[in-house]
Amino acid sequence: MNLNGYYLILVMIVLSFFSCENDMAEIQRQVNEEEITMERAIDVEMLYSDSAIVKVRIKAPEMLNILDKKEPKREFIKGLNVDVFNENQKVVSKITAKYAVQYAKDDKIFLKDSVRVRTSNNETLATEEMTWDEKSARVFCDKSTFVSMQTQKETIQGYGFNSNLDFTKWKIEKVTGIIDGSNIINDALR
Repeated sequence: MNLNGYYLILVMIVLSFFSCENDMAEIQRQVNEEEITMERAIDVEMLYSDSAIVKVRIKAPEMLNILDKKEPKREFIKGLNVDVFNENQKVVSKITAKYAVQYAKDDKIFLKDSVRVRTSNNETLATEEMTWDEKSARVFCDKSTFVSMQTQKETIQGYGFNSNLDFTKWKIEKVTGIIDGSNIINDALR
């Protein structure tokens, strides 16, 4: 091979380095320009407190933090467990669901798929959907959602539900189940 051949190979090698450098710079520029839109967290534990007193603990096996500017949200795609504490740090209610999504701008958490609540009074609520309004510390289901509340003495079934977060004051909107062995059609207020 003559000297011109070596120069040609050397020039090609040098150009290939420059083209790789430019490609890497271009890729880096594009990555920096594109906004990251989602974060994923495993074995999540979130604490909500008021005046340094823990009020709520949320645990989830996986959480997706969607960083959308118009509608930021957190998705609990493998479900969540919520513990609600009283002022003495005693758990007064436990909420579970197989799926939940927290809408940051609305301060609401929508729970669905096998939603269960267990209170410190051994009452159990079962429904398929529930909304938790974080601002008002209330949970509710709309009037078309079936709910079943098992107390120590009775089972109350109906449509629609509203309660405070610790489930000490709750109401089933349209009762259709059995209370103390009697058929009830009227609303029940507890």
